[in-house]
Amino acid sequence: MALGPLLHLNAVATGFVVMAFEMLGSRYLNPYFGSGIYTWAALISVVLAALAVGYFVGGAVVDRRPSPRLLGAIVAAAALYLLAIPLVAGRLCEAILAAVDDVRFGSLMAATALILVPVGLLGTYSPFAIRLTLSGRDHSGRTSGRIYGLSTVGSIVGTLVCTFVLIPTFGTIAITLALGGLCLLSGLSLLAGPRAPVALAMLAATLLPLPARAADGAVAEIETEYNNIFITRRGPYVKMSFLRGGADYTESVVNLTDPGELAIEYTRTMTLGLAFSARHDTALMIGLGGGAVNSYLHRAVKGMAIDVVEIDPGVIRAAKTHFGLAEGNGQRLIAADGRVQLMRTKTRYDLILVDAYRGGYVPFHMMTAEFYTLVKRHLEPGGAAVFNLHSGTRLFDSTIKTLRTVFPSVHTFAAGGNVVAICQDAGAKSLLEAGGDAQALDARYRFRYPLAGLLASRVSVEVPGNTRLFTDDFSPAGAFEAIAVGNRKRE
Repeated sequence: MALGPLLHLNAVATGFVVMAFEMLGSRYLNPYFGSGIYTWAALISVVLAALAVGYFVGGAVVDRRPSPRLLGAIVAAAALYLLAIPLVAGRLCEAILAAVDDVRFGSLMAATALILVPVGLLGTYSPFAIRLTLSGRDHSGRTSGRIYGLSTVGSIVGTLVCTFVLIPTFGTIAITLALGGLCLLSGLSLLAGPRAPVALAMLAATLLPLPARAADGAVAEIETEYNNIFITRRGPYVKMSFLRGGADYTESVVNLTDPGELAIEYTRTMTLGLAFSARHDTALMIGLGGGAVNSYLHRAVKGMAIDVVEIDPGVIRAAKTHFGLAEGNGQRLIAADGRVQLMRTKTRYDLILVDAYRGGYVPFHMMTAEFYTLVKRHLEPGGAAVFNLHSGTRLFDSTIKTLRTVFPSVHTFAAGGNVVAICQDAGAKSLLEAGGDAQALDARYRFRYPLAGLLASRVSVEVPGNTRLFTDDFSPAGAFEAIAVGNRKRE
């Protein structure tokens, strides 16, 4: 293959690697710094900075030494850096998290450490390729446009293929190694000659989000760094919903004239965790919404101290303003990513409830074996963890399998289209023991929704043998949640 076509082909390949790795970078950072706008701002800004440095340095170097071999060595060096990332990324992010309190700067530092060098090296490609391809001044504009155009095409393909195909199919480590391999092949082709059979196809797909519309009876529309929040009212009921992909997802419903009512069925079922927990002194709620569940527990179980963790400060403000949520008297509100908060605190709880939905889905880093292990470590002996799960997608099977891998005891209860999973480690109660304790607790606290009655909703969930386990390396939550599962077997 002549040098010109080889340079053009590798422009597509390097563009592919740059943007695919930017999308993949979120999978490395999210478990440690959350999945919010700060993490993405860090990723995008570091990639742009790295490309800018690469363009400047590449242009200066190629004027002194216009050699395809030197370009090949630079690309190969970027490949070696990519191939080393799976070995160090976890320890690096843990060290930064431990050293930096502010997740904004922590995510920026981690993105810089992981991305700046390989993307900066790949950024030298375009000025190098333009200089090596030029045959005369009269073709400089056309040559520059062609190289940058092909690189951009590769970037588009890399973004879409990585997001739509690779991440839902393969683990983070495998994708990183594949990108490093492609990058290495590109570098070796420039070092050794014309043998570099890189075949790429462009995926043309356009996502046109539906216009956001507030429902009748709208009270407020709040745009935060994490969500588009809609507050609506019907009679005494106030609803909080998030907009995602044009769909309106209900996050919480509260009766302002009767705050003790749990209007959504799964919220009642989540209180069953009390029957399984040995003690009821402390609780952690991850995911606030309008605060219906934590407020119910706070009123019903006198003396229970409750920490509520919510990633979006706008949700906390909305819950206080529109849902009557009050902080104090043993109830503490914490604005943080739930997983990050668990990693930062040493506090253990009798009861941990996880309802961390963002517009119909749980962020991937909060439904992996590593996250569930973190939850288990923060339970007091005999404590119980309660998870609200959607039951109509492939996501559900993998979630149940992952929970059963981490927790020795997992009980599942039907909850109005959802399933509530109650999990325990040491000191797990049998259903018979939980039933007896439920009756005693009902008599003591006179719950509005008796625990003994809620126990009757127990279901047995059968998970197919080929179900994938969710880990930090492999958790295609965004894809699996959209794939409905029919004929689920329950006894």
